[in-house]
Amino acid sequence: MSSTSVTAPQLPGPADDALVARLTAEIAELEALSRFSVRGIAERAERVAAAAEGPELAELRLRAQLVGADMARCRGAHAEAGRIAQDISRQAVEEGRPFLRARSAYVLAAIFQELGDSATALEHAVDAVDLLDDGVPPELRIDHSLRLADCLGQHGDTSASLRYADVLALTHALGDGRRELVVLNNWAYIETLLGHFDEALPIAQQLEARSAELGEPLSVGRLDTLGRVLIGLDRMADAEAVLQPGLSPEALDSSTDGDAGADFLLTLAEVRRRLGRLAEARQALDDCVARCDRHGLTAIRVRARQEQAELHAAHGDHRAAFAEHKLFHQQLMELQSARRDARARTVQAMYETSEARRQSRRYRELSLRDPLTGLYNRRHIDEQLARFLGPGSLPAGALSVALVDLDHFKRINDSFGHDVGDAVLRRMADPLQAAVPADGARALGGSFAARMGGEEFLLVLIDTPPRQAAALAEDLRTAIAGHPWSDVTGDLPVTASIGVATVSGTVDLTPATLLSRADALLYRAKAQGRDRVITDAG
Repeated sequence: MSSTSVTAPQLPGPADDALVARLTAEIAELEALSRFSVRGIAERAERVAAAAEGPELAELRLRAQLVGADMARCRGAHAEAGRIAQDISRQAVEEGRPFLRARSAYVLAAIFQELGDSATALEHAVDAVDLLDDGVPPELRIDHSLRLADCLGQHGDTSASLRYADVLALTHALGDGRRELVVLNNWAYIETLLGHFDEALPIAQQLEARSAELGEPLSVGRLDTLGRVLIGLDRMADAEAVLQPGLSPEALDSSTDGDAGADFLLTLAEVRRRLGRLAEARQALDDCVARCDRHGLTAIRVRARQEQAELHAAHGDHRAAFAEHKLFHQQLMELQSARRDARARTVQAMYETSEARRQSRRYRELSLRDPLTGLYNRRHIDEQLARFLGPGSLPAGALSVALVDLDHFKRINDSFGHDVGDAVLRRMADPLQAAVPADGARALGGSFAARMGGEEFLLVLIDTPPRQAAALAEDLRTAIAGHPWSDVTGDLPVTASIGVATVSGTVDLTPATLLSRADALLYRAKAQGRDRVITDAG
């Protein structure tokens, strides 16, 4: 990491002094305003870039293009924004322009942050701060430092709190109330992500007080932050009172967070459910879902399914709650897979070198992984079974699939909560991976273990005849039952039922039919008392 730092540069050359002064002032204003995504900034930046012709105005032109790139990021055009920022970063390195390197790193940090790559985002955020010196406008120092604090927090680094405190002091020194509110909101939000609700409370209270002092009503996004803090402290009545000002259609429709108020309504639904006001919770959830459907808010719609499951459970309809919970997990995995695909496409668009191709392959592999367990996901299962069972592609030996389902998994969630349930699912990766034959575990090609969804897993065994597949499944069943679960589930045992189906190269079978056969065998194992293996080997 370079330690070179510069101020915003003075521009030498024969360009008209008045033009240089006007463009310099305008781009400095746009850089300061871009933090707030004010309407019209992208168009103004485009005009500045067009007016800054000639090599002597190159720095101004590139600064304007970076503002435009940051606005493109705000509207979700990550590939476009990334290409611009990456190109300017390379040019800045080649031409020795550290200020431009800092500004491009600032944009790239936000892009990777929104794409879910917290490690890369943090690298850029560090550069964005280190490449500035005390001569830059204080607004830029605040913005760059705040982005670093955000990236630290989302990366799980507890030093983020110290960074936020430093940035807050900078806003006080500048007397910039708008930036102070942004810092307080982001700080409180990150503390809730880290589970530090007691630490988040005074920050949230300061956000509320300063908003009142400045005469700036809290947006629904900031009200949502306050509500989440109070939910974490189990202060449901206070949370509902805090959310009350955001209930008007005008407040919801004016949301600047790109969620059309849907996230706020989802929080409100949770609060009302936990207060026992189920009819009102249903109304808030219905309004949330309607906004999600109207505006294409897939991620919030998936989370709404989880709240719907909780609402069914509160009504005592546990069958509907379980069905909705399974839908939630299925759609969550689909969403995460889609996000990984989008990340891979964006990275590929940003880089055109061999490094880019390596990154693309890495993200391709990530898109095929279940984020909770690290096992392959349903998408990989479908792709590989279709390949294995396609015409002329089946290996010479038999192909066996072992469908594994944890017994009475709902009892674990009901007894200890979903965090413990997730811990059990994560630990399942160890015995499953150990069950994959070493000579078959070739990346993207041989035998593999995967998570089907929920508490269902799958072993796909290449060149594995029925008797060997049955033995492997029995070893897996024994390993699961004998695993040291007590530190997670106490006296509650963890066992699994397994159905094993096998197909040879002479049988024409679709992946769906093969999985259906394994599922029927699994059902028999459950019906016969659970914690057993049933195969089609007779």
